[in-house]
Amino acid sequence: MIDKFKDYMRELRLSQNSIDSYYSDVVLYEKYYKDSYGDDLNKLVFADILMYKQYLLNNSISPKTINRKLTSLRTYNRFLIKEKIQTDEVITDKDYIKIQPPIPSEETLSVQDINKLKHYTSIDNKTSKRDFCIISILCYSGLRASELANLKVKDIKLDERTIYVFGKGNKFRTVVINNIMHAALTTYLTERNNIAINNPYLFLSQKSKNTLKPVSRNFSNRLLDKYKELCKIADLHPHLLRDFFATDALHNAGYTIEQVANQLGHSNINTTKGYLRTKKEDLLNLANRL
Repeated sequence: MIDKFKDYMRELRLSQNSIDSYYSDVVLYEKYYKDSYGDDLNKLVFADILMYKQYLLNNSISPKTINRKLTSLRTYNRFLIKEKIQTDEVITDKDYIKIQPPIPSEETLSVQDINKLKHYTSIDNKTSKRDFCIISILCYSGLRASELANLKVKDIKLDERTIYVFGKGNKFRTVVINNIMHAALTTYLTERNNIAINNPYLFLSQKSKNTLKPVSRNFSNRLLDKYKELCKIADLHPHLLRDFFATDALHNAGYTIEQVANQLGHSNINTTKGYLRTKKEDLLNLANRL
């Protein structure tokens, strides 16, 4: 049955990393259940899940990891319902541990940093169109690196100026395509579709002379490591580009906090409020007016 669970997760379009993590979490829960009750796991029961949650807390497992395990079991619960093995959902939003959003780092990218990054990724070479497209999407959509790696060509709706995203926690959302992204995607797709017609994934890397494979979730980190030396930027990673999008959208582009939360895939708007930080120089300018 648990092997069919993998097929179910593929139908949900989860990333391979999520499939592996969720599968491992369910296997560990099955072992816990067998050790605790002496029986094989047939279906999920709310009281058992509560006991498991307490067991994890007692063993100093972090709230973030516990919440991920709950998401894994919730997905398995829905699979069991689909298979008509049980009828009720035993895990709901209120069962998750509330986690305070982290205090945002002062580390940010400037518009000049982004312009340098776009400049160096657009210099003509065999991967420049792909690299520029990846950077444009990360800068102007707020996608996570894992979401970008999981994009398929059919998720890109250029006519609608929309990207369909299957994100964290199995949640679906749409993000808008701005003019820079539209131009980058149009150019990249023209080149990409000439060399990989039968591969469904949007971004590909060449593993060997004749083999193209989807990029991994860590690909964006490696790509940015390559360009940060050229751009002379001290630190550069995908979350900084996500941070740039959110901060720029809220402070300069006129987005509402609700619109940014939707674009980022935040279910808790308090997480998005972290981007409403005020820069020290802005505070100093205000103070000097007194």
